[in-house]
Amino acid sequence: MSCYLRHLKPLLGELGIEPVNKEERKCVDQTVRAVVGKENEKMCAEVWMEVKVWLQDSKKKRQMVDALNKLKV
Repeated sequence: MSCYLRHLKPLLGELGIEPVNKEERKCVDQTVRAVVGKENEKMCAEVWMEVKVWLQDSKKKRQMVDALNKLKV
């Protein structure tokens, strides 16, 4: 699991997203990375730093929530 996904559990839970296997976690990870523009980032901590910024901004958070809501997890 990407290091930051555990921090997103409350948000994912609110959305009814509970990735239970490796493929589902990877799908959530790729979606989050795409939304925040860190698709090619190798360091999980760098992605998490950007995710935290997005979670503090209501418009950006809405974009992330909308993208996550489209997942079939």
